[in-house]
Amino acid sequence: MPKKSNTTEQIYSWVCKNPGMCTYDFEKKLKMSGGRVRHALYMLEKKGLIKFKWERNSPRIKKLTFPVEAFSLLPKKMWNDLKKIKKR
Repeated sequence: MPKKSNTTEQIYSWVCKNPGMCTYDFEKKLKMSGGRVRHALYMLEKKGLIKFKWERNSPRIKKLTFPVEAFSLLPKKMWNDLKKIKKR
């Protein structure tokens, strides 16, 4: 089981450093299987840490991966408090 968490952490770190990559790029750069990468991306999306954007430059559609902004991960109350501090 720890292997999955290491994979998820590794892929999340890679997404943050290289936003806009597709699953195939992760497979090749990290030398992992497609299923392993897709599962880790699914888990990250489920936790709300990443989002996907679909791009179509040719007949083929690419599913690009981007990290979610840090402010959107904060609890709503904390986010509102930060807004108040910013206005001062």
